[in-house]
Amino acid sequence: MTEHDAVSRRGLTDKRLTLLDVANALGVSRTTVSNAFNRPHRLSPGLREDVINKARELGYFGPDPAARALRRTGVHEVAVIFHHDLCYALSDPPSVEFLKGVSIELDRRRLTLQIIPKMGRRLDLGAAFQTTADALIVHAEVDLELANAVRSLPKPVVLVDSIVEGAVSINSQDRHGAEMAMAHALSMCPDQVLVLTFPLDDDTRARALSDAETLPHGYLPGERVAGYANAARAAGYALERIRWIEVDDTHPESAGQVVAALCDQFAPGCRLAVLAMSDRMALAVQAAVRGWNGPEVVAIVGYDDIAAASAAGLTTVRQNHQLKGQRAVQALLDGVVLRPLPVELVVRRT
Repeated sequence: MTEHDAVSRRGLTDKRLTLLDVANALGVSRTTVSNAFNRPHRLSPGLREDVINKARELGYFGPDPAARALRRTGVHEVAVIFHHDLCYALSDPPSVEFLKGVSIELDRRRLTLQIIPKMGRRLDLGAAFQTTADALIVHAEVDLELANAVRSLPKPVVLVDSIVEGAVSINSQDRHGAEMAMAHALSMCPDQVLVLTFPLDDDTRARALSDAETLPHGYLPGERVAGYANAARAAGYALERIRWIEVDDTHPESAGQVVAALCDQFAPGCRLAVLAMSDRMALAVQAAVRGWNGPEVVAIVGYDDIAAASAAGLTTVRQNHQLKGQRAVQALLDGVVLRPLPVELVVRRT
């Protein structure tokens, strides 16, 4: 440690360190420090390692060092604030795998779990944040209006599939996964592409389609729309030829009915590709189009690679939901934040 670092550390350890404190001590921007902990893919490996190492010398171990203090005084219960209701959380295969990953880590630490479900169309995070749990995993959308509330929470918090500046986030390479899915679909030379999306606000959708590098608030539907659009542009496929259709995310199997109702809108022989933001949507579409006499469905691509996808021969994007749950707890209680989890295109019959 240099003399400057030692002096900086003595000056900073008398109070709770913040991102800005560390940035000033290291002579870099606050965004650089935030990226080192939250978005490592935006920094070169060498720069990130240098920032992380020097931040630790100062005694800073993440955007919310209260997590470390809680580990010393004792964490007894962790709450998962979930983006759907309990029935969905305990039956949806990716959600079950995520909660399994969380449970594996909590069992190892002999901690208890509290699940706070979304009730109705909007999760009331303000009320959810009043939980008696010692630390929070927020597996739900955090929009710009709630960003300050997340940053000011007096207890450790980790976000999953959502990004807020200054907060720790655990994510997958959603944009890259969508790019691979669209590239595969376009390799089948479709005349028309349907993309079945989770609900998305108009501003985020517009930014996602505009080739923007970052979105107003990072949440996986926007990242995936951006990925689909990027791949279409790269292939020279006009975005105007893509139909973006929102599907009720509480009932993903309704995607089958949505697509079936469109059959008559396609000319006989039209080559159609369908991309869906979940395997449950894609599998419902696969069943709905079986036996169509008009358009020719040349590709169906899902997302998640649940067990039913393999059995149905569905092409999909694989991600590890169990590992995501484990990483969320590790980030929350150990300060371990790694790069976004990798994804893989699994090509099968569709």
